[in-house]
Amino acid sequence: MKNNFVLSALIFACFVVFPCSLMAQSQESEEQHEELDLDELEKEGSEAASVNSELQKNFIVIEPARVHELNPHVTSYSSDAQVLNGLYEGLFSYNPLTLEPQYAICSDYKISRDKKRMQFTIRDEAKFSNGEKITASSVRDSWLQLLATEGAPYASLLDIIRGAEEFRKGKIDASEVGIYVTDEKTLSVYLNSPANYLPKVLCHAAFSVIHRNPTVYSGAFMVENQTEKTLVLKKNPYYWDSQAPYLEQITFVQSENAEDTAFRFNNGEVDWVIADLNPDKLLNRSAMQVSAEFATSYYFFKTSAGKPFDEYGVKKLSYWDYPEFRNAVLEAIPWTTLRGTAVVPATTFVYPLSGYPTVDGFNYTDEREAVNKMNEARKKYDVPPDQKIPLVFEITEYVLSEEKIEVLKKALEPLGVQLVIKKVNPATYLSGVKRSDSDLFAYTWIGDFADPLAFLELFHGNSTLNDSGWVNSKFDELLETAATVSDSERYKLLAQAETILLDEGLIIPLYHPVSFNIINLNYVGGWAVNAFDIHPLKYIYKKTPKAKKLNNVVRF
Repeated sequence: MKNNFVLSALIFACFVVFPCSLMAQSQESEEQHEELDLDELEKEGSEAASVNSELQKNFIVIEPARVHELNPHVTSYSSDAQVLNGLYEGLFSYNPLTLEPQYAICSDYKISRDKKRMQFTIRDEAKFSNGEKITASSVRDSWLQLLATEGAPYASLLDIIRGAEEFRKGKIDASEVGIYVTDEKTLSVYLNSPANYLPKVLCHAAFSVIHRNPTVYSGAFMVENQTEKTLVLKKNPYYWDSQAPYLEQITFVQSENAEDTAFRFNNGEVDWVIADLNPDKLLNRSAMQVSAEFATSYYFFKTSAGKPFDEYGVKKLSYWDYPEFRNAVLEAIPWTTLRGTAVVPATTFVYPLSGYPTVDGFNYTDEREAVNKMNEARKKYDVPPDQKIPLVFEITEYVLSEEKIEVLKKALEPLGVQLVIKKVNPATYLSGVKRSDSDLFAYTWIGDFADPLAFLELFHGNSTLNDSGWVNSKFDELLETAATVSDSERYKLLAQAETILLDEGLIIPLYHPVSFNIINLNYVGGWAVNAFDIHPLKYIYKKTPKAKKLNNVVRF
């Protein structure tokens, strides 16, 4: 998912002392991590069982200012995902600590011997917020609606289902898609190839069950009220899990005043801060929750295939369609300057996962080699040595300082590349990338499930997430073959695909962001630091404050 609040991380990074080796923490053994998480879950569960209902009346979250898109089919913003996980639910949901899939509207599922058929059982007690029963047909209708929604960013992740891609592209009828309702409780899905990672994908809000009425919800909460600056969620009285949610109401308040936000948190007026906050004003530093994020910040080239047609209905070829020109630029990039003081620099695209092979990345600049590569590219494509080559870099004011822009311009001058900066409104930047005819863009992408495919799918030729227009048949073939083999072999194939992406010079990886949340875990339960920075709202509750031990008390 796209992170539209990278600025917060950059601001906080200047003030926080980080634990040693965030990267090493992210690569700890899965067995140890699971054991620790289960212990924590058991502890949280025992506390949650005795929550004080009076404290759960309202939970206040301060977030940055932006308009929420509450249709999970059309948004890919991390800020929307935090709200949507409370409003909608699908067959599976994220475990709040491990982020592994756990049963939600689905109570059970089976996989055929050939691993190409899956049968899901819908729980009897599953209902929409209006009391209407959620059935297998509800799930099928929601998925078909997602596939039929033009521009739905995550729709192509269902292409693993027979006929899904063809239906998405308008080539076949819905009846030919391999999603079948056996009875009210049973949904059968027929796959093109085995996909044992599918339950992880189905945790995402895009694959939730959606009602035909947009004011009816399938999750633990429903929208009570929404204004320009506030969003109020109320507990769904028909939610299937009788033990959750604990909170009666959650109020999201938008703020751009970092000083005021700090004051309100210090004063106990708010429970959780996602917005910018001046750390120097924070009285309780232990409330700062810092975590390495399953994410990568990077620049990427857009090829002419991904750009809009001109006024004559033609797509003009670009210098940046060719890897030779792109790689010359990458060789000249001042990596150290652009990465700045990043806590976790990124030399590759995919965030390091346990068991994923090491991929050679970009580490240093070679100015002489950059000029050599550019000269070779000019000769190959008959571009005169003295011809200026424009590179239009579309950014917001927060991406690069004027000082770094000048450094980047000077680094490209010896190549005859003229860097043109095009600044746009931060509020419309990400949504406008698909329609833009610029050459270079800045992104931060948070993986939606713990798998390399969460990143590589962004450049699959058929992917609805592909904003670059880049298509590489070998890359696509490796991704498709990886879906049919064992996990260990799968990672090898995906690493080969990433190597092609890097060799083609399509992306400029910069750093892996860290997430920052302000929340006092002595007073809030059911919330845990995790790599997606997604915190399922149904588990959150307010803890009963513990009485402080008083010293210096005179006893009679």
